[in-house]
Amino acid sequence: MKGGERLKSEKLILELERKGISKLQLALKVGIHPSIIYDAINGRRVFHPAYKRKIATFLEVDEVYLFGED
Repeated sequence: MKGGERLKSEKLILELERKGISKLQLALKVGIHPSIIYDAINGRRVFHPAYKRKIATFLEVDEVYLFGED
């Protein structure tokens, strides 16, 4: 995993922990297959821009804060 990707994942993990939401709960709530969530967090893939928007909206945080700028 690249350093920048790790930092992006850490912010997502931090927000999930802060709000008491599991990765599986996130996947189910935003309609993204759980494997996509797990793989992106673990650096095996990147989130599609539409997924980033869905996740940021659900978590009520700024998309750029959560994922950085592309």
